[in-house]
Amino acid sequence: MKAMLYADWMNFRQSIRSILFVLVVFALTAFSFSGPMFFNFTVVFLSIMVPTTLFAADQAYGWNRLSLSMPILRQDVVGSKFVMGALVNVVLLSVSTVLTVAYVLVNATGNSSADLMENLAGIFACEAIAFLMMGVLMALSFKFGIEKGRYIIIACVWVPVLGVFLLERLPWFETALHAAGDWLNTAGEAQISLLLAAALAVSLVVYVICYLISVKIYQKTEL
Repeated sequence: MKAMLYADWMNFRQSIRSILFVLVVFALTAFSFSGPMFFNFTVVFLSIMVPTTLFAADQAYGWNRLSLSMPILRQDVVGSKFVMGALVNVVLLSVSTVLTVAYVLVNATGNSSADLMENLAGIFACEAIAFLMMGVLMALSFKFGIEKGRYIIIACVWVPVLGVFLLERLPWFETALHAAGDWLNTAGEAQISLLLAAALAVSLVVYVICYLISVKIYQKTEL
């Protein structure tokens, strides 16, 4: 596993400059114009870049075929990518949290504590989405390859978005959205924290399931 993690790290570190560039752009945009919501997108957007980078590098250098012919446990090949994804995600979460706290302190209002809790809740909600999308994208990439997997995950994202856009014209759906919004406005910190913890727990379970599925897929993969 250590050798595979090192190989994946060597492939991934070539994208660090791009990731730092995106982080700087998001930070400047957040501090100058839009507020800390861009830090939330940072966790999701850059986390999705992890499997894309790892699988694209494997394909470019032929490592995906070479690893199949070497005496390496296939579950280690799969596991290293999932571990690398989780590690990078934790780093991104930490950076986004620090930037959010800095933003709230710099732009402190009369209720900065409430602002901080609201923004941190947004980050952890995006953290759940990031783990979910990373796991699904890696499983799809092991099954169909990175190019097809990327198109499928895009479809998985946009189909629900378009569905919500169409459904919001229906009276009952609009009523349901208002009810959900009212609940969030009136819910206490404990309730929201419990909801976020449940969402994060579900996403982590899905991440592990995607790993197990990916192992089975890769064990059946032939040269």
